[in-house]
Amino acid sequence: MFFQKETSFPHGSSIVARCIHFGFYKLKGDNTMHCENGEWVPKFPECVPTSVITNFTGDAPPTIQYAIISGSAVVEPTGELFVFPDSTLRLDCVTPRALGNPEWSWTQALGNYETGWSSDEGEKYTHYRLTLSKMSARHSDTYTCATPTGHTNTVIVKVVNVVCPTINVSSPRLRQFTQGTRLGHSAHFSCQSGFHLNGSAILTCMGNGHWSTSLPTCLETFCPMLKSLGPHLSFVEYNSSFGGRAVFQCAWGYRLVGSPGLECEHDGQWSGEVPICSPIYCPDPLVPEKGRLLIEPSSKHGKYTVGDLMIYDCEDGYDIVGESSIVCTENGYWSHPPPFCLLPSVIKKADTIFIENITLVHVEE
Repeated sequence: MFFQKETSFPHGSSIVARCIHFGFYKLKGDNTMHCENGEWVPKFPECVPTSVITNFTGDAPPTIQYAIISGSAVVEPTGELFVFPDSTLRLDCVTPRALGNPEWSWTQALGNYETGWSSDEGEKYTHYRLTLSKMSARHSDTYTCATPTGHTNTVIVKVVNVVCPTINVSSPRLRQFTQGTRLGHSAHFSCQSGFHLNGSAILTCMGNGHWSTSLPTCLETFCPMLKSLGPHLSFVEYNSSFGGRAVFQCAWGYRLVGSPGLECEHDGQWSGEVPICSPIYCPDPLVPEKGRLLIEPSSKHGKYTVGDLMIYDCEDGYDIVGESSIVCTENGYWSHPPPFCLLPSVIKKADTIFIENITLVHVEE
């Protein structure tokens, strides 16, 4: 169909239907319909799949494939194949060779043209070929392939001398490569870094002498807004334009897991996933023999987080050696090793007491 989105038409409107993929489906029914009292008359036609679509199974009409050996051509919205004069066109009737030779026919007296099975490897058992060289207006015709089993498929070919206007690009951001301006020629477009196309990247010269769509434009590329950062993650830097960065940091007591920074890339996507903030936990504090904890803050799910304070004391008759309080730090360790609880007599007799990396020197007076 000419339209691809849901569209409403007033009474008296007419539309023309065609099957997608030139030659791969056969239209069954009338291709022109009229809107009468809220209904289309006649009913919509069907698109019957051909041999290639059905993988040569079942009772299907032959597929017709085309190739331009020299020159140019374009499939029109009507489903017709428009060919530029002096081109060489190849039409292949795709059907199993084991069924016998199909037959190409046309309505005008064109004379004899080269037909026969393809010699290309992979096609010689399926592609029965008709070659039309140095085409002119007399080659404008309806071409039908009939198989030995009685199935047919048809394509309409028109030879037209059409040239589209030269495309003038004024924006320095828009880059262009044009094959030419003849019927079937294409113009390809892209944008410089930091910009993306708004519109079609390829324009084709159509049979009406106009390009298939309007000239595209280049819009500055932005990456999507980063949302749902979570309560503990924030930005240090944020620029969502091409080449910009999003740099993250975690709140106090949390560790960044993932990349600390993302970059907005040329395709408008960030270079990776947003990181997360994971709580920093300290291991369960050790309680020394003959010691106890005077203050034990409520732990989160049985874990100790940054800032938690632990205060130690010893049982009666024992003295504390080392720090009596320790704090969970941002590196996930306690600020000091746990203290010892020793009898005063033991402490008095000792000249030096080693507690992990701490050395206590006792001096008697």
